[in-house]
Amino acid sequence: MFSEKAKKHADACRFCYMCRHLCPIELVTGKENNTPRAKGLQVSMMERGMKMDKGCAVTMYECLLCGACTADCVTGFDPLIFIREARTQAMLEELTPDFAQKVIDNLMETGNAYGAKESKVHYEGVAESGEILVWLGNAARYAVPDVAEAFFSILKKAGIAFAALKDEPASGCELGDMIGHVEDVRMQAKAAAAAIAKAGAKKLIVLDAHDAAFFLHECKDWGIEVPQVVTATAFVEELINEGKIAPKPLGKVVSYHDAARLSRDLSELEPARNIIKSFAELHEMYLNEKDNKNPENKACGSFVRARECGSSIMGQMKPELSVLLCQKRYEDLLRTDSRILIAADPQATEALRLSIPEGVEYHDLFVLLNNQI
Repeated sequence: MFSEKAKKHADACRFCYMCRHLCPIELVTGKENNTPRAKGLQVSMMERGMKMDKGCAVTMYECLLCGACTADCVTGFDPLIFIREARTQAMLEELTPDFAQKVIDNLMETGNAYGAKESKVHYEGVAESGEILVWLGNAARYAVPDVAEAFFSILKKAGIAFAALKDEPASGCELGDMIGHVEDVRMQAKAAAAAIAKAGAKKLIVLDAHDAAFFLHECKDWGIEVPQVVTATAFVEELINEGKIAPKPLGKVVSYHDAARLSRDLSELEPARNIIKSFAELHEMYLNEKDNKNPENKACGSFVRARECGSSIMGQMKPELSVLLCQKRYEDLLRTDSRILIAADPQATEALRLSIPEGVEYHDLFVLLNNQI
């Protein structure tokens, strides 16, 4: 049923309750079965003869795969491995919940969770081949096209010659999150790599951190070649350092939300913050990845973790849950002296726009930066 690696990670769980205080889903639902601990226990029981049922399958899909549990697991193991494989098993046993199956069908048929046929991004003046290729990802193409267009504008203002694919295929990242890293996912990844190669790209600037992590980790593991991958935040930070763009001061205090894939999967904390500091005063929220990695921050302990705000897939599977996750993140902002929240990932922008409190502003980093140059 499960791979030896997944079984090892499930059996290594000490069921110690430490992750329950970190899981964003458990924190908004209050359900014990939403904790990584409970998922590990179910996988361990299935390996000992318990049959998977619909309730177990639902539990496995009520997860953002955000990695909060992995980042602070006291035994050093990764629940995401067996959660993805449990989703594969649910699919094989025809137990996938309807709310998840709808998204899987969309990903298989259209390559995106929305079931959209055409990108909403305007590509005027953007080439489709070149040495620098911008990879937008599905959230920017279909849900928050203003983020993609702002990023294009920033590159043009900096004098960067770049290309983008109007018919950008799926990377395979989102399908892999939904059904595990099976052959259908590798096929999507291979098709994406072929499209990138056909465009003549030598450098890939990736706007969506989910895709960046997938290209750098899964594609590498599978031997699927892609050119040099650079996150959009790291690329823009360099443009500012080189003086190619010079933002005007905003004159306001802002706070920054660490998107999970950017901060945890890619360990990237500084570029977005440095971009913000080039035009605004940054005040950190208590729950942020940066403080947790600071060895001097001993008083806060291991629970100082960025709370995840949601994702495109969760927004399509369970929109009501996405709203609760969004609201919980704004509660963190309201404990600071800032009333402006910024994030640097299209999926975070999609999620954080769901429920903005009165008196609070939300800005995507690139949309705001484009207005300041």
